[in-house]
Amino acid sequence: MAKTFMEMAEEAMAKAHEISAEAALIELDQESSVLLVDVRDAEEVRITGLGEGALNAPGRSIAWKADLEIDEEYRDPELQDRTRRILTTCGSSPCYRGASAANVLTEMGFQNVSYVQGGMKALLAAGLRTS
Repeated sequence: MAKTFMEMAEEAMAKAHEISAEAALIELDQESSVLLVDVRDAEEVRITGLGEGALNAPGRSIAWKADLEIDEEYRDPELQDRTRRILTTCGSSPCYRGASAANVLTEMGFQNVSYVQGGMKALLAAGLRTS
């Protein structure tokens, strides 16, 4: 049976671990090793900026950037440590892309991944600094 966007979003978000924007900012401020991965596209990032220290991995690029076996030129060194705390974000609610990215990373063996509930809209409202 065909699924609607909202059904897919609800499934992705139910499968992934979520964190509030406020709790995410506390982690980002208190622990320098926490990585925010923004899966929005270039136009979305241009409008709001990218969170300070965040990695942009639009679309499904997160999968090859985090792969351990693909050619090194496609990997991102920030996404090689499977024990690193990773927070994913997208534009806003429902945070389907952020949850989907968190699920991809979890399937790839990352042990401590959460998506930010409400995405960048919530992070910006909570005080995220951008560059």
